Amino acid sequence: MLTAIIVTIIFVLLDQISKHLIYATIGLGEGYRVVDGFFRLYGEFNTGAAFSMLNDHSWLLLLISIISTIVIGYFMKDFSLKRRPLYSIAIVLMWSGCIGNMIDRMFNNYQVYDFIDLQFMNFAIFNIADCYLTVGVIIMSIYLIFFEPKDPISFRLKPKKEEKIDE
Repeated sequence: MLTAIIVTIIFVLLDQISKHLIYATIGLGEGYRVVDGFFRLYGEFNTGAAFSMLNDHSWLLLLISIISTIVIGYFMKDFSLKRRPLYSIAIVLMWSGCIGNMIDRMFNNYQVYDFIDLQFMNFAIFNIADCYLTVGVIIMSIYLIFFEPKDPISFRLKPKKEEKIDE
């Protein structure tokens, strides 16, 4: 568990430092081309969730962030890189993403600073915490679909033993 907390702190720090550095360098509404036509840094505040959903409900998103952080934090108790590596990596990534964006909402007037703009496709601008969340959810989905049914320490209910019927 200590490893998970340390890794989460490092990931959250990377997210927060990246946001502060990009904001200090390019600010809002400005861009910096990294690879022309492919990827640029473009700073903007987002009051909504993914793809700017719930824009007018920023307080609700903060509440959801707080609840999600607590719930995912609870599941950190099952962290074990040796016994459940996919689960453990996924839970750390999701917790780091929740905490990173929750910090933004708490201290930036309910807004999250986004700066990664993939210009080669029509996609929302996002940040590193969003990457953590997305990759964490993908890994957790893979774990739940392919590995959790075989995991002896999972939480699923054990089926009742079938009774033999004498014929």
